[in-house]
Amino acid sequence: MVDKVFQQLYDLIKGDFKNSFLGGNVVLQDSTSKKVKLNKKGPILCLQPDKKIKDWKNNFPFFETSVSTSCSVSDHLIIYPKTDTLYVFIIELKSKNVNGAISQIRASFELSKYICGTAVRLLNYPSINIEYRGLIFSHKPPRKGTSKPVQTYTEDTISNLLYRHLQSGNDYDLDILSAKKI
Repeated sequence: MVDKVFQQLYDLIKGDFKNSFLGGNVVLQDSTSKKVKLNKKGPILCLQPDKKIKDWKNNFPFFETSVSTSCSVSDHLIIYPKTDTLYVFIIELKSKNVNGAISQIRASFELSKYICGTAVRLLNYPSINIEYRGLIFSHKPPRKGTSKPVQTYTEDTISNLLYRHLQSGNDYDLDILSAKKI
């Protein structure tokens, strides 16, 4: 069933917003961040909700753009089917300043729940396990004085989303990142 929902998501999303990768790895980078290489085994769907439209605020035509952060989203949503679970990685790329990253992750968490919920609805609500993970990548180490990544996710007290802060410029494995504890 995970494969059917993944295919429904692929069919549902406009081509302007998606990149699909069959195997190997994915390299993510924006104008100010270092590269992040994500290794994977199998297909993924990579969505870029704020990069494909000149005026990204028009992605949310119901919202007043004057309301602070109402149209804020993260850099990438990566949808990764793995055995019996569909993983959605909400990715924010930062240089050194990570202020505001968790707010963007929270906004994209809500967006990704809507996108996945729509695909599930179109398939008449099959039973499927969907897990969401927030990943913030930045130049500076995630913990003061070390570049060693934190071994567990932190649960956001507002959204209950599991998220991690990792150092950009490194390679990461999506199968390992999908685990709650590494």
